[in-house]
Parts: sequence; structure tokens; C-alpha cells
Amino acid sequence: MGIKIIMLDDQEMVGQGIAHLLSAETDIDVLKAFSELHHLEYYIETLLPDIVLCEAKISGINMLLNLRALVDKYDKTRFIILTGYDIEEYKARAYDNGAAAFILKEESADYLIDSLRKVYYFNRNLLTEIKPEYQLLTVREREILALVARDMTNKEISEALFVSKRTVEYQVSSLIRKLEVESRVGAVIKGLKLGIIEEDIRM
Repeated sequence: MGIKIIMLDDQEMVGQGIAHLLSAETDIDVLKAFSELHHLEYYIETLLPDIVLCEAKISGINMLLNLRALVDKYDKTRFIILTGYDIEEYKARAYDNGAAAFILKEESADYLIDSLRKVYYFNRNLLTEIKPEYQLLTVREREILALVARDMTNKEISEALFVSKRTVEYQVSSLIRKLEVESRVGAVIKGLKLGIIEEDIRM
């Protein structure tokens, strides 16, 4: 048996199609392709896959928010995000939370298969390039900017992130300075323009 994979994609036909393609490789064994998020941990624990291929959003739920907990809990399994969302925020969040790779569905089959082999055989994390402007901000600053975009006050942000209001004020000032704007509104507008935050991202 080669690389053992399970695949979670809420577009069932897409998931089944990719699973069929991968199964044609002699060293890849797709143990299960499924579409329901609540089955994920059950299949990890019972099938013991080497790699989980997972969409970034499942039925409207941002999987990237749960990724770090999954990576830490199932440390013998690698997680690869295979997604149709070409969103810089998603890519950076995936790597921040321990994904081994972030691959777009528009990539070729050869690219996907080669990536699976690199992750499994060579234990590599395929950290694809993140836009330089996105890297202007720290992980926490990106989180705060996303909350500012939701019209939350500094006090509300401090309570949501369990940090002091003074810390939030400092980080808001820092991200405004880094983005070279004059206000919170300007930071949100520029963040959207640069792809640092997305209008539809669910925190």
C-alpha cells in the first residue's frame, strides 16, 4: 500500500472525480472521499491516513479555523488544502495553522500528484509564495484587521482575542502605519484591495 489518503470536499462529484484520478496512481490509495465535515475525525481515527486532502470551506464553514487543532491532535497525518479559493488570506492562514501544502484545484493533475509525493516521501511542506504585500502584517495584525473590517471596536476586539485594549490599539496603529493609510477605514479598504482580507471570509 502506498500513500493513504482521505478526501473531504463538499462538492461530492468534484471530490469523487479527483479521488478517481488519484487512485489510478500505483502508489496512491484513496481510502475515502466524503462530503460531510462531521465524519472527518472518525475517518482519520479509523482509516489512519497519511494525508488528508481538504477544501478550505465546507458547507460555508471555514476549515482553516480548525486546522491547527487537527494538525496538533493528529500529528502523524499531514493536511493539504485542495481548494477552488484563490485567496491570499486563506493561503497564509493555512500555512500559519500547519498545512503541508495549499493547492488550487485549477492546477494540473501532475502537479497535485507530485505535491502529494513530495509531502509523503520527502516530508516536505510546500510553502508556495505569498504575496509580499500580504507579508507586511503579522498573523495577529491580519486577525485584527479582519475584525476591524467587521466594524468591531478596539474593546470588542480585545475581548474577542483575550488581549488588552492597549495591545489592540498598538497593533491597529501598527497595521495602519504599515499599510500607509490614515485610518481604520483606509486600512480596511487597502486590505481588501491587496487581498489581505476578504469580504466573505468567516472568522
